[in-house]
Amino acid sequence: MAFEEQAQAIPFWRNTQVLRWTAQIVSGLAAVGLVTWLAIRMINAIQDRNVPVGFGFLSRSYGGPIGHHFLPYNPSTTAADTADSFLYSLLVAAGNTVVVSVIGVVLATILGTLIGVGRLSGNWLVSKLSLSYVEFFRNVPLLIQLFFWLTVILALPPVRSGIQIGDLFINNAGISFPWPSPTGVAPTVSWLVLAFLSLVAAYFVYRRRSRLEIRTGQPFYPIVSGCIAALILGATAWILVTAITNSVPFDITYPAPEGRFGRISGGATVPAALIVLLIGLVMYTAAFIAEIVRAGIQSVRKGQREAARSLGLNQFRSLRYVVFPQALRVIVPPLISQFLNLTKNSSLAVAIGYSDLLSVAKTMTQIGPALSIFILVMLIYLVISLAYSLIGNLYNRTTAIKGR
Repeated sequence: MAFEEQAQAIPFWRNTQVLRWTAQIVSGLAAVGLVTWLAIRMINAIQDRNVPVGFGFLSRSYGGPIGHHFLPYNPSTTAADTADSFLYSLLVAAGNTVVVSVIGVVLATILGTLIGVGRLSGNWLVSKLSLSYVEFFRNVPLLIQLFFWLTVILALPPVRSGIQIGDLFINNAGISFPWPSPTGVAPTVSWLVLAFLSLVAAYFVYRRRSRLEIRTGQPFYPIVSGCIAALILGATAWILVTAITNSVPFDITYPAPEGRFGRISGGATVPAALIVLLIGLVMYTAAFIAEIVRAGIQSVRKGQREAARSLGLNQFRSLRYVVFPQALRVIVPPLISQFLNLTKNSSLAVAIGYSDLLSVAKTMTQIGPALSIFILVMLIYLVISLAYSLIGNLYNRTTAIKGR
């Protein structure tokens, strides 16, 4: 009783809980006040200098060039043309950034995983080559690597005298190759829907074969079985759609030089700037991913590998079924950070002439309000990064150890 009375007698200015709450409230008010003061100063400076601000320009026609684009884009070529708006042009540029980011993430993850596993290989040559790769590409600035690969690509023959290997054309403008072209809405959409359902069915085949392999210990080759199921179902869907619509879903178009300058038309062309950007991003980010994979594998106790080998699993199967699933709990969180870094590093495309989000936005500032444009660019990058974080965190939740 005496102790409780003594505790109640402590004055509030010495109570630790009161002091913590007071410190948090004061620091919060100070932060809000600082941000408000900076915002007021910035708004006053903008008004004093008559800096154009606003987002009404987004509905106006842009008409500027976007060298390469995955989404349909209509620039202004004559005075009578109706060009796409600023907003849609930004979305087209953002689409370029998203495509580069997604392809780069997939390729960097595959290459980084192989290099990371190679770091732990018992083969001396493989281990040292993997170590050399990591130390070189991780310590050379990405911008320098991009300029190096750009120099290599530009050293290729020009378009008129490029390298031709069958229907493949290689020159300093890019790589052209045959590509499927839709033949009509009905056959193309129908086959794409059936192809998606085929992939879903193939995934269930893979899951079932994997469970049988784990349950029985016998090889059921789940990956091979899933791929075969996808090919068979996709081919069956192709035959059915062709028979019903009397038209194949896709027709192959082939590249061919035309005109006196020998420019390539038909097929698909990957521009040189995109190749340079992907090579630089993938090889640079893969070096960091390799170290993350190596650390994740080494975090699994040695006894786990020994137990897997004692059950008769070879080195590949023990890595796939025992070591790697446990290592993912360590690998996934820093891997998400590398995905975000690759997305943000793709903005260096402005230095090599690829039409990504930042490059197009920089061109837009010549005829639009620069401050508003860069605010939108920052928001778009933020949305892309948050999407990666959301997907990564959802996957990380599935690999985390569940508490009882």
